[in-house]
Amino acid sequence: MNNFFKGMLVGVGIGLLVAPMKGEDMRRLVSERTNELRGYLPENEQLTVYKQQITDRVSHTADNLKGYAQQASSTLQHTAGNLKNIGQNAASDVKSTGQDVASTSKEAVRSAKNSNTYGSTLDNTNY
Repeated sequence: MNNFFKGMLVGVGIGLLVAPMKGEDMRRLVSERTNELRGYLPENEQLTVYKQQITDRVSHTADNLKGYAQQASSTLQHTAGNLKNIGQNAASDVKSTGQDVASTSKEAVRSAKNSNTYGSTLDNTNY
């Protein structure tokens, strides 16, 4: 949009320069148009107020974003801690279950050996 206005001003300037007019009339017309365009610009006080408002809004938005980032970081750290605890509990459960399975398997093997030994002794005895 800004480029459009610049282009328009350049076009008007070129049009005025090539128009069949006396130099004095051209300078007067350019001066009038320049003053007219300056009338559309806000005064220095208004620019200062606008600048301050924009600065305040940007600062407020930056503070909000900083707060959101801190909240996200805190939530992430809390979640990471929870995941760590869950992982440790799961590892402990897996280890305990593995030990239980190993113990039960050893017991089953012993029992099977004992019953085979006992069965073979029974088979060898004559009644």
